[in-house]
Amino acid sequence: MKFRKIDPGDIDRRHIYRLMVGTIVPRPIAWVSTISAAGHVNLAPFSFCTAVSHAPPMVSISVGMRDEIQKHTARNILETMGYVIHVVANGLEEQMNVCAGNYPPDVNEFEEAGLDAVPADLVPAPRIAAAPVAMECRFRSVITNGAEGDQTNLIIGEVIRWHIREDVMVEDKYIDPVLLKPVGRLAGNHYCRTQDVFEMQRPDRKKGQMAS
Repeated sequence: MKFRKIDPGDIDRRHIYRLMVGTIVPRPIAWVSTISAAGHVNLAPFSFCTAVSHAPPMVSISVGMRDEIQKHTARNILETMGYVIHVVANGLEEQMNVCAGNYPPDVNEFEEAGLDAVPADLVPAPRIAAAPVAMECRFRSVITNGAEGDQTNLIIGEVIRWHIREDVMVEDKYIDPVLLKPVGRLAGNHYCRTQDVFEMQRPDRKKGQMAS
């Protein structure tokens, strides 16, 4: 079996991006609502996102630039410090995709996608009423990487409140992935659904116990 060796220094940034999104799959989609200091609401999806820690509960999103300008999401978070991350589940794919468009800062993506917004409890940004899981986040830190004009902001926030629809929970403790039906991001225009879910017990866990 032949393998091709590729060093990042030998290829351009677009080629690097294609390898990253084709290698790190599937990725969760953070559907992020923010609001600017001027009161303009923004809603955009990001698939460079992950959990950072559970104590305290912290999550990260990676927000690049568009046409050498900081995206509205990063700008709004740094201005108002509070935002909401939503899980994209089956039935919300099309609305999420609408929000991936490049809109002026005064355009409300909730309205563009036909989504109802409801006030969050602890942060200024609204949340998506239809999303089965929403996390209100408070900005904690940002790590900026890359060359001038082509920078990426790794934004880390602390989850200060969850909103979880009761029908995706088990015993009021766990979120059941089969009931949640989250949508994942692949490469290019490809996405995936978590229809084929299976279980495996860790060797150091007794059958029936949930891993910590």
